[in-house]
Amino acid sequence: MLDVAVARIEAHGMTVSLADVGMEAVIAEAGVSRATAYRRWSSREAFLADVLVETVRRTSLIPETERDLARLLEVVRGHRPRLGSAQGRRDLVVEALRVAVDLDVRRIVASPRWRTFVSLAATYQGLPEGGVRDAVGEALAEAEDAFTTRRTAIYAHLVGLIGYRLAPPLEGDAGFRALAGATGAMMTGVVLRALPRPGWLDERHTARLLGSSQEADWSDPERLLVGLLLSHLEPDPDLAWDDATIEGLLARLEGEVAELLSGPSRPVAPASGPLADRPKTRRG
Repeated sequence: MLDVAVARIEAHGMTVSLADVGMEAVIAEAGVSRATAYRRWSSREAFLADVLVETVRRTSLIPETERDLARLLEVVRGHRPRLGSAQGRRDLVVEALRVAVDLDVRRIVASPRWRTFVSLAATYQGLPEGGVRDAVGEALAEAEDAFTTRRTAIYAHLVGLIGYRLAPPLEGDAGFRALAGATGAMMTGVVLRALPRPGWLDERHTARLLGSSQEADWSDPERLLVGLLLSHLEPDPDLAWDDATIEGLLARLEGEVAELLSGPSRPVAPASGPLADRPKTRRG
């Protein structure tokens, strides 16, 4: 019954009234007896609480698709000839983060489960007071903590991979967690803005930003999220950028991408996205 109810929410969307999660309709679709269902849940409120909590718990950060990984590797290889200079390395970091942010936002916006999660996060206080709202609020807080923990590990790993470090006053695990929490909050805001206006992700201005010497077509989400990340990161002054260092980092990156590609099946990329045709950009 939980599987059926969560699938109905993902297929039809969710309103605060939760009219599409009627218990009797779910019982019929799930093929269970009414007696069994009501032994498990004595009331519709108890059932809805479990449905919404299960919906939240099934939401997780979405890994890159094979196409996403290939796109990021293409960016890195395209900048290889210029990595011997500080400016060349900055150009790579800015462009790689710009592309990664765009891919990440699009994966979330295209995910029915994430759309439901964001809707719940924004509107759960509109639920009637009582057990359902309390249970959903607790599940949302636990999920946000799990997302922050996961992003913390990703950022700590990524920073070393690109030869950067946290900029003061941030430092250590607490610093990475603070950065992860801030980017998560901004990502939620970006997704909420993009859901009713998906074309917003394709509204772009050509500019040189954030210390890059190269022009790129920037969307607002890219500018906001990459700007937030780079405002708290700086090149590691203790890292000597010789040919051995550069080749070592590239080999490590390509090895990790190859490992990811050889692992469990990646998510399918949306039919439309950053590799699809885009509207003409506006110079700015």
